[in-house]
Amino acid sequence: MTSNAFKEEKPTKQPRVLVVDDVKVTRRALELILDSEFDVTTLASGNKAVDHIRQDNDFDVVSLDLNMPGMSGIETLKVIKQHSPTIEVLLVTAFQDIESAKQALKLGAYDYIEKPINKDAYRQSIRQGVRRRQKALVSEKAQQQLEIVKAQLVHSEKLSAIGELLAGVVHEINNPLAGILGYSELLLLKEPSPEKAHKYVKNIQQSAILCQRIVQKLLAFSRKQKPKREYVQVTDILESTLELVQHEIKKNAVQVVKQFADNLPRTIADFYQIQQVFLNIISNAVQAMQQQTRLGTLTVISEFDEKSIRITIRDSGPGIPRENLRKIFEPFFTTKPEGKGTGLGLSICYEIIREHGGDFYVSSEPGRGTYFFVELPVIARDKTSPALAPSAKMDRLPVAKNILVIDERETGYDLLENMITALEHHVAVAHDVYSAQQKLQNKDYDVIISNMNMPEFSGQQLYEHLNQVKPELLSKLLFITGGVISEEVRCFIEQSGIPCISKPFGLDEIQEAIQKIDKI
Repeated sequence: MTSNAFKEEKPTKQPRVLVVDDVKVTRRALELILDSEFDVTTLASGNKAVDHIRQDNDFDVVSLDLNMPGMSGIETLKVIKQHSPTIEVLLVTAFQDIESAKQALKLGAYDYIEKPINKDAYRQSIRQGVRRRQKALVSEKAQQQLEIVKAQLVHSEKLSAIGELLAGVVHEINNPLAGILGYSELLLLKEPSPEKAHKYVKNIQQSAILCQRIVQKLLAFSRKQKPKREYVQVTDILESTLELVQHEIKKNAVQVVKQFADNLPRTIADFYQIQQVFLNIISNAVQAMQQQTRLGTLTVISEFDEKSIRITIRDSGPGIPRENLRKIFEPFFTTKPEGKGTGLGLSICYEIIREHGGDFYVSSEPGRGTYFFVELPVIARDKTSPALAPSAKMDRLPVAKNILVIDERETGYDLLENMITALEHHVAVAHDVYSAQQKLQNKDYDVIISNMNMPEFSGQQLYEHLNQVKPELLSKLLFITGGVISEEVRCFIEQSGIPCISKPFGLDEIQEAIQKIDKI
């Protein structure tokens, strides 16, 4: 039988302590007090301590003399805490500097000890600092993990909402698609009169624009993206959300009443996070009104005062029982049948609004409907920030540009070639890798438009090729995608900074993209 009596234990890593004092004898004395228990580094000044921590901030505790020439203990403390807030700082001070030491506690030091130093008290204070830092690091790691889990839950709830939206989106797209197919077949069947041909093409264009708008809104909402705070108009978010659930509203014969305040002020918010909140509330309201025989009414109200914007979403449904009213913001609480809801929706909405500095609450009485209230702070635009430019169609470029289109699919390059020619530019087309490389080697182009997702020569490979042979052309590059892109491609586009437009697009979007590249 094997005995564990002589099993060798692995040595544990000693806590690291930085001793900072301008007196060499003091530094050596403090080092001897700590050496048996801690990994000790000594330095003679605050400046050297700051430089050292900037290169290696893995110290648990800094023992810092308060009164030193050059950078004082107080100044050194401030810089250390700004650079690495989790490093604990113990102040070593003379009796006459006690008031300064007390002031330093407000700046982040955890304790101070007076000279002459009692070695046992000093060692105990250092141990206290080590314990504090270990707890801080555990707390920091737990907070980081919590943020990751919260982000995953938000995305999970968004995917759940997308699943419910898809049936309605398919229905909404089928209507304009029927028009596109029908009118295009009429054009191909026999040659109509110029007047009828123009009417057919106009109807095809309007139907395609409707499809484009529906798809773009769904893609924008579903896309996994980092939170992005912008200066937004809350009414625009409400209108966009109502468009997303248009099919459910029509299918359930719900009447929508909009009472939007004029001159509603703007706020700083993440458009798609706030849209997720509104989508959850409105979808829940429509589902609640399905339970009654009478027609439902959804009332959306926007109001404001000098401090806050308030959105009220009211439904004429059966209301929420009083015993459930206090629970609806709790995670995993749901009254929906199994498989119909995660119970995370409203708890996530609550978190989103609170993180925006707002408030989210509910009022309801059985039989009299439900009121959801979303309050967001009014945030005035910083005078130094650029004003939002009104959207407008770009003017035609006065000078024709030399543009290279790279796409392996005929439907891709043929459409782009004709669109760019219609914009009065000179177009060259590369259908494969060899052709693209030859054209780029023999001629410089003002703009290079490339499909991002080609089987043999992806946009990323093109970027890497240009970076090696002609890096000056990277600023002339424009990518085109089919809308849905992988996480890897999304990260590449963000990191490279190359502009990208999604299909479907029109002449104005192509022209605007060309003009922006021309100004770089």
